Amino acid sequence: MSEEVILKVGGRAFGGWTGVAVEKSMYQMVGSFGLATTDIFPGEAKKWGFSFGDECIVEINGQNLVTGYVEDILIDYDSATHNIQIGGRDKTGDLVDCSFNEEAKEWKGLSIKTIIERLCKPFKIDVVVDDSVSADASAIWPENPFKANEGDVIFELIKRACSMKAILPICYGDGKLTLTRAGKKYKAWDVLEPGRNVLKGSLDGSDKDRFQTYIVKGQGQDSNWMTPTEASSGPIGQAIDNVIKRYRPIITFADGKSDKGLCDTKAKWEKNRHAGESRSLEYEVQGWTQSNGKVWPLNAMIQVKDKILGINSTLLISHLSFSIDERGTITQMKIVDPNTFTVLPVDIKTGSDGFAWMK
Repeated sequence: MSEEVILKVGGRAFGGWTGVAVEKSMYQMVGSFGLATTDIFPGEAKKWGFSFGDECIVEINGQNLVTGYVEDILIDYDSATHNIQIGGRDKTGDLVDCSFNEEAKEWKGLSIKTIIERLCKPFKIDVVVDDSVSADASAIWPENPFKANEGDVIFELIKRACSMKAILPICYGDGKLTLTRAGKKYKAWDVLEPGRNVLKGSLDGSDKDRFQTYIVKGQGQDSNWMTPTEASSGPIGQAIDNVIKRYRPIITFADGKSDKGLCDTKAKWEKNRHAGESRSLEYEVQGWTQSNGKVWPLNAMIQVKDKILGINSTLLISHLSFSIDERGTITQMKIVDPNTFTVLPVDIKTGSDGFAWMK
């Protein structure tokens, strides 16, 4: 099947790009693109028909990769060539860059979804709630108000709201912010397997950012349901990573007043996130689409059968990069354990939890 990146701006479609770089990640909440070609209107840049800030869509085979804005335009030339490069990001890029531009707010009695919708509303970004998190997104923020101060980065506020229930804020390339769970919406059609579709593979592991004990502390509050210890010193949650044998504690603090259950949840989240990110796979495959014509999907479960690395597991696509070079169209992907983004009480030592492949 023919593969071509198309840039749509102002009702016009541009193809034939000789340079392509499209990035999508579960960690960044925003996709980006960079496209390059020989300037078909040398000396007459206005004939391209678009400029900075124009809304745009980047797609492959009619499937959106980025829905956002043109942010970068570079035209260069010499006596023999005229080149143009176009770059931009999803609409959610504004959430990553921009600050809360109001006096300090304290929202009380609102759901997590409503808080995030209010943060996104000035940017005209719709919030979509996946079925996998509908109940948690509808949960009311705990007793203490959710605070947004003037100058706070919007993305950091959204992450803070999501962290209470371990919700993932992701942009799938449709210009919207989706609240979801890891691997619940998509499943890759193809299997990754050396000798079949893998051009290059690697395993990357490090324990530098991995700890033995994860401690989360909350603020105390007067309440009949709290123990005397919690009321005076605040609740404490803890999770242990049995893979790390030596003493390596790390302490984080829950946002505002939290009970022990919320602190335990955040501790498990932190443990699984650090453990999952400490081991990852990277693969390169030919083409931008799978055998069914669908673009390789972000946040999708995928079967990996790699005899060279000794892996036969269903894992998670956490990062995608679409590019073109002398080999043709190439997709690079980062693969992690799906438990990286869960709050399950994972016992990594036993290998019964899905982390077994990366011990």
